[in-house]
Order: sequence, then structure tokens, then C-alpha cells
Amino acid sequence: MRSADHVRAIKREHMARKRAADPEAARAYGRRYYAENRDAVSSKIREYYGRRFFWARATKLRGAGRADFKQLASLWKKQRGRCAITGRRLDRTAHLDHIVAKARGGFDNIENLRWVIPEINLAKRAIDDAAFLRLCQDVVSHFHPCPPLDDFDSLLVDDFEDFL
Repeated sequence: MRSADHVRAIKREHMARKRAADPEAARAYGRRYYAENRDAVSSKIREYYGRRFFWARATKLRGAGRADFKQLASLWKKQRGRCAITGRRLDRTAHLDHIVAKARGGFDNIENLRWVIPEINLAKRAIDDAAFLRLCQDVVSHFHPCPPLDDFDSLLVDDFEDFL
């Protein structure tokens, strides 16, 4: 009696020989299968990456010294599953934010990364933290006028450094 592993090994060898004999036919079969089963394949891929949350995020980082999945998991734990800017609870939709934006010369190393909620990362884009906080204050003061702060810059630096 054959074991399941033995049957899988025989099937893998057979398919490898078939692909080697006619690689274009194998590619055409793959394209056709994907076109006919797009939803099922997409669902499988989402499920696969969902189980590998930190690994999936780490694969998108580039350059020398980039953070690996263990470092990203450690950073999540260090932040206690909370957004580094708002303090809200994070879920699997969380984004990695670059403290110094890549557009401004930042890197993908762990010291330059933090977990944030998607809305913050999309709103912040490539601006630095001080400019982002000023922008947030402008939005709030537009909807809820209040007396201007005399020493806004020192308030930003003193209060925001506690979060970093």
C-alpha cells in the first residue's frame, strides 16, 4: 500500500517531466486554470498570506538591512498591538509606516518602521511627524475653532517624543 507522501512524490515527478517536455503547454495550462478559477485561487492566496501576516509584510521590504518577519513580530509585541500614532488597537489590516519616509531617504530597517492603522499611513504619506501633527491640528481647528497655541512646536516635540 502506498502512503499519501509516496503518491504525492510520484505525482510531482510526473508533472516535472511533463513541464520539462513542453514548458509552453504547462504555462498555457496554468494561465487557463487561473482564468477559470480566479476566485478560488485568489481566496487561497489571501488565506495563505493571512496565516503568514508578518512574513507577508517582510517580503515587501527591500534593501540591505531590511527587517525580517521576526523583527516585525517583535515590533508588534513592543507596541502591544497598538497604533504608534493613535494608540488604537491594530488588526490584520495594519500598515507599516516609515518614520523617515522612503521618498525622503528612509530605509526598511526595523529602527525606521512602526505599525499604524491604515488610515494614518494613507493620510500621512511622505510627510514627517511634525508636519503631520500640524496638519491634524489644522483640520481640528477648522472644524472646532479654539484659541491658537503660542508654543505649538515645543508642544509637538515634548508630547510626540513620548510616543516614539
